[in-house]
Amino acid sequence: MKKEIVLITACGNKKEDKPTKAGNLYKSSRIRHLYKRSKELNIPFYILSAKYGLVNGDEIIAPYNQIMDEKQCENLKDQIESVLENFDIIIYYKGGARKEYYNCLEIIAKKLNKRFISFGYGNMGDIRKLEDIINGFSTTSSIF
Repeated sequence: MKKEIVLITACGNKKEDKPTKAGNLYKSSRIRHLYKRSKELNIPFYILSAKYGLVNGDEIIAPYNQIMDEKQCENLKDQIESVLENFDIIIYYKGGARKEYYNCLEIIAKKLNKRFISFGYGNMGDIRKLEDIINGFSTTSSIF
């Protein structure tokens, strides 16, 4: 049975000044690179937004100014869960994002009993491992 994979990263502080696709809203090379790679690899891509929750890279959203914290994660929990229920494997690229984004996803992934893989560090370190990680889960063998 093929496992459904989703790629997620955290939102960014600098944004365009008008509503646009989430994958292009953030002026972040990390987000834009992952958005582009998700298209090339044909896997769903979501951004964990401190305002909107998990938004698909193709979803049009308006600019905002909000930072994830424990309370905001709790406020967004139901929306995040409803998206993650559709996937077996959650790949989260940290890329220097605040730990609150990681913590939020990890808690919800555990609650849903989903496989949660996190990688990457500041300055887009390790981003080239994305394809290897995805390919490692593209087999029909059990990975859990």
